[in-house]
Parts: sequence; structure tokens; C-alpha cells
Amino acid sequence: MSLLLGAEPSHVLTGARLDELELLLGGLYGPADGYALPSHVPAEWPWPFTLPVPAAVGQRAVDESALVITDPDGTPLARLTVNASQDSGHDIMHLAGRLEALQPAEHPPVRRLRLTRPLSAADGGLPGRATDPILVAAFDRVPEPAQLAEAMGMAVRHHATLWLVAVAGSQEHGSYTVLELLTVLEHCSEQLSGARTGLLVLPAYEGAAAGPDPALRDYVLRRLGASILLNYTSDAGAAAGFRPRRRRVANPEPLAGATPAAGTVVLLTGLSGSGKSTIARALVERLQLADCRPVTLLDGDDVRRLLSSGLGFSRQDRELNVRRLGWVASLIAKSGGIAVCAPIAPFESTRQEVRAMAESAGSFLLVHVATTLEVCEARDRKGLYAKARAGDLRDFTGIGSPYEPPQDADLVLDTGTTSVDAAVDAILAAMSLGAPELAELSK
Repeated sequence: MSLLLGAEPSHVLTGARLDELELLLGGLYGPADGYALPSHVPAEWPWPFTLPVPAAVGQRAVDESALVITDPDGTPLARLTVNASQDSGHDIMHLAGRLEALQPAEHPPVRRLRLTRPLSAADGGLPGRATDPILVAAFDRVPEPAQLAEAMGMAVRHHATLWLVAVAGSQEHGSYTVLELLTVLEHCSEQLSGARTGLLVLPAYEGAAAGPDPALRDYVLRRLGASILLNYTSDAGAAAGFRPRRRRVANPEPLAGATPAAGTVVLLTGLSGSGKSTIARALVERLQLADCRPVTLLDGDDVRRLLSSGLGFSRQDRELNVRRLGWVASLIAKSGGIAVCAPIAPFESTRQEVRAMAESAGSFLLVHVATTLEVCEARDRKGLYAKARAGDLRDFTGIGSPYEPPQDADLVLDTGTTSVDAAVDAILAAMSLGAPELAELSK
């Protein structure tokens, strides 16, 4: 596109008007694609977007049928094709027409995280995962652990790319109030392979101290194009399917001896094929009926698709995968929920790290699913042991890479001799006991 603007008149936008222009150009205010006259705003537009300019500039723009819009540094950002005008008095004229982008905006803050287009048009997916859904969790203040836990758990369950989006009003130059929120969200994204952080700046239209209009904010969030949208902003819109859904439990009574406010992490560790996932799924089903706390399943295979999609199976990568899982589980526990985790977790050092994270947030139960290698290999449902024996799968736990049996397991189960129902019964019984009672049973 040529930037030889010739004699076309120009007009400088500042502050909130610059933020408005970006969203108009990017399509987040669609179907609005320019400015209207105050008396002729299209009914389908989400807001009356108008452009007042000095009358002398407006008259030149009408004569040239165009107006170049710049930032305070004089960078041409957009061209307005003028198709209507209105004398508004007090030496002000309103111009109407369609906008055309010229150059990207550069005004602060945090340009690298700015969202101005629908995510499908802003590389919302991951390489090789173009068909995966996108989950957007939107915040206008530092999130509560329960909110992060809900967003992460839902992203794992739906195999979705997770976007943690900070929503803020226009930021006064040199006083960027959104930075603390962005720092927290970026830290969370760094823990999750493939998770993204975004910044959505929405101009305020009712005075410098007012925040973005709630209805317009909700509209823009929907325009991001997420498959799943969790709106944690204050005064979030109550449109159907827009507020985050909360779990409903069939039985509000907690397990005997459990404290509803206290969260719990249950970590099942064992060889591939030991029965960890089968027990974990059955345990989650029983907990959803028997416990009032929200329950999230973090299975090893499923979690790798989101938390650790870029990791391999070296010892370093395996340890990082388990740390990430433990961090998410501790957030769930900190929010008063139950996280049931079923990774192989072969190394003692990382299991101890998970225990420390979990116990800082709530209670922790380590279950060693100690099914023998012979039984696991005989099952070989995924054909992994056969590949490992043939040399086609390196560093496979139990064959080419060691499994370090835990010495501090709260419960030891062997699915070669114990049924799934009996295993779940044992875990539920252990969850209802405090640390002193478990210590007494282990004597």
C-alpha cells in the first residue's frame, strides 16, 4: 500500500481515540468499519463511533474525499474515505466514511501483547494444532487461584489453546496500571506450554476516570472468536453462555472428616499400564457425587497436550512436565478444589517438589500404583512396551529409563490384585483421614 499521501489533509488522534482506531481497523468493533455521523449511526454497530475534527480540516477532507489519521508523532495510521459530513457548530465538523489501515500503531503500553483482531486472524492456534479450540479467560484484575484453576482445567479437558487476556481501559502515558496484571498472566502462561497472554485495551467514553463500557467490553470479548470464553472481569455481562459455568454437584455433603474449604491434590504415580488413569477417572466420578468441592482430572497423557506439548521424554523434560502439572494442581487446591493427577512421575525429586507445592496450598495424597512391570507389559494397551523392547522407543520408563518407587507413598495399590472399585474405596478412605491417622496406619 502506498504511503505517498500528497496533499491529503490529516488529523491527529491521541489517548483513547488511538485505542478506538486500532479496534475499528482490526475488526473487534465489527461490523463497524469506520466512523458515522452522530445522526446516522447504523443500528447494527455496537457503539456510535464518530469523528469530530476542526471545521477547517473537515472541509479540506470533504474537498479531497479523504482524511489521513495519524498518531501524535505524525505516523499515518489510517485513511478515512470521506462520504458524508456534518457541521456540528463550535468550529467542529463530523466526518463519516470507511477506514483503511496504513501502518501499525506504535503507542504504548506493551505492544507485543496487544490484541486488536479476532484470534483466528492473530495466530491464535499452535503449529500443527490449527483445528484445536481456543479458550479465552479475560481478567481486569489479578486473578484468584480458583479462576486460574478453572480456566486451566477447562483448557485441558477441551484440548484448547489457552489465552489469558488482560482487559484494561486506555492507559495514561507513563502510568500503566495494567502492568501488574500482565506480569501475573505472563508468569502463568510461562508455566503452560502453548498458553498465550494478550492485552485488550478498551477506550473509556464517559470521562477520563471511567472504565470501559461493560456492554461494549463484553461485545469485544465475544468478537475475539474464542470457542470457549470465561469472562472474569468485574460486572461481566450475563448473556447466555458468556459467564463462566460453575460446577453443580449431585450431593452437597462433603466426605466425612473433610473440610470443604481445604483443597486436595491426589497424585497417582506408577508405570505405564499400571492402571493410574483408570483409577483416576473412577475416583473423579465418585468424588463428583460424594464431595462438594470442584474436581479436576489432570491425566498424564491429556496434560501433555496443553501444558507440555513442546517437551520430549528426556529426564529434564519429564521433570518439567511433572512440575507444571504440580503447579496447576496446587492452584486448584489453593482455590479449595480437588486435583486428581495421574502422570508416570518416575523421579523422586520431582514428586517431592509436587508434594511441597500441594501442601503449601492444601493437603496431598501420594498413591503409588505399584502394579508390576510384568503385568503392565502384558497389558501393553498402547503397544509402547513392544516398541521399547524393539528399540523404537528410547528412554521408556521401566525399559530404557528408571522408575524410582516412592518411599513416602500414603497408599500403595496393585491393580494386578486389586479391583478398580476397591482401589477407589481405599483412596477415598485415605482422603477422609488426616496426617496423624495416616501415620498411625502406616506403622
